[in-house]
Amino acid sequence: MTLPLLALRPGKFALAFSLGSLLVMFGFAVLSGPINHLKHLASPERLPFSAAYIGSLIATLYFSVVQQSYLGSIIGAIVQIIALITYIAAYFPGGTQTIRFGGQMLLRGAGSSLPW
Repeated sequence: MTLPLLALRPGKFALAFSLGSLLVMFGFAVLSGPINHLKHLASPERLPFSAAYIGSLIATLYFSVVQQSYLGSIIGAIVQIIALITYIAAYFPGGTQTIRFGGQMLLRGAGSSLPW
């Protein structure tokens, strides 16, 4: 049901996904404490990610609600999905190494299937 919704109505999907993503962030804030969570988001090693995540969230909401742009909603949702996956994986032990390893394996597999 999600993939047809993404293809036919990306604005609706992006809006629902953005609200769900905000709930995940609020869930982490409740579990770790709101002040600790904000300190964690603003820490120097997490600040670029936090800016990318918040920027993608705002862009997704802007393109899906205000502009109602098909392409903008899709791009914003994809960037937001990637940012949310890395955020969640960073909370698990070895999560960032697993993402890095998975990315290398994906690129290695894609490189072997490309003709050049």
